[in-house]
Amino acid sequence: MARLRTFSRRDWQQTLPWLDDSGLALYLLDRVNRSGLSQTLPDEIESRLRGNLDSNRRRLAEMKEEFGSLNRRFESAEVEYVVLKGFALIPDYCPDAGLRSQYDYDYLVAEGSLAKAQQVLEATGYSQKIQSPGFEKVGASLFAAQSLHLPSSDEDFYSDDLSRTVELHLSLWEPNQDRIRLETPADAVDRTTLTTWEGLRFPVLADEDALILQALHAFQHTLDYWCRPSCFLEIAYFIARRRCDSDFWERFRLRLKGRRYLSEIVGLVFAMAALLFKAPIPTEVRGWTKETLPAALSLWVQRHGWNWALARFPGSKLSLLVHRQFVEDADLWKEVMLSRLIPIHRPARVVESGNPTLSSRTLATWGQWRYVCSRLKFHVGGALGYAWELPRWKLVLHRFQRGDC
Repeated sequence: MARLRTFSRRDWQQTLPWLDDSGLALYLLDRVNRSGLSQTLPDEIESRLRGNLDSNRRRLAEMKEEFGSLNRRFESAEVEYVVLKGFALIPDYCPDAGLRSQYDYDYLVAEGSLAKAQQVLEATGYSQKIQSPGFEKVGASLFAAQSLHLPSSDEDFYSDDLSRTVELHLSLWEPNQDRIRLETPADAVDRTTLTTWEGLRFPVLADEDALILQALHAFQHTLDYWCRPSCFLEIAYFIARRRCDSDFWERFRLRLKGRRYLSEIVGLVFAMAALLFKAPIPTEVRGWTKETLPAALSLWVQRHGWNWALARFPGSKLSLLVHRQFVEDADLWKEVMLSRLIPIHRPARVVESGNPTLSSRTLATWGQWRYVCSRLKFHVGGALGYAWELPRWKLVLHRFQRGDC
């Protein structure tokens, strides 16, 4: 933390946007305050972060009311649901909801309740939205109360004006074009428990299944080139809280046992949490996750983990090196790789105007073209970077597997 004193004004200007993207800005402010090192932050930076924290708390207060209303409507309609992520992570993964960057509500619903849940959302004023073409999750439904848009500046990440969405899921893992078929616990809805947060009472996953979901969530975003480092921080925080609970870790191990790819994914995510945030993984857990972690994934964490995590959104296509380890068929991998390197679908529409005026439509069109150009730049640059690294990766991996390095 003392290294912050050496940051220049330019350093902060370059770092703050990444901190906002990464979900770590408010965590940094909290850590500085708890460590008694607030003097390490320039006054203008501390003022900016405190303003962001205040804005985030106001937005979270609105979301809490909205969240409670949604839950009550689901219960009145006898929807069988479980709250995923978001407010369900407090306090096990985050001590204070106000520190998290949260923009949506996720629910796991029983298949027989999906239609009723969709009807509840539509009656409440939500409308179904199309997710990014080519990335639609099988079994998932996305709803929004208003037009989707991106923040116009970094500080808008904490604004209560940002659109909020609701996602309905039928399982813990819903594959899209990644073409990875995992075996996840099918009885998660039957093993739920009730939790209470700030006067709200709602069903959440059992602790073991919640950790599986968090690992899968980080893994899915890794496949999509970029995962907020705050996801790994929150997993590291959970591990630190439960590091001495040997009974929990044995139950967790048994939930993974025999389920295709789950142990490998958990090993990868835990390795990233340890690399980035020194997650205190218990010795016995480190033993069986290391045993199931393929050499290629271990090498990827060592060789690319830091730089990949530090990249700004939309990330780095070097995560395709991870993706390759979960697609065994060579012909299928060629298909997946080409679709990832050179997407041919239209990009999602990220700016929509509810105002029919000419000026608003012009601004919306300009914003959409800026987004399209930025995505094109990312895909071209990412494909070239991947093509440059691939031969060296194969050589280093071959040596690593032989024990030469």
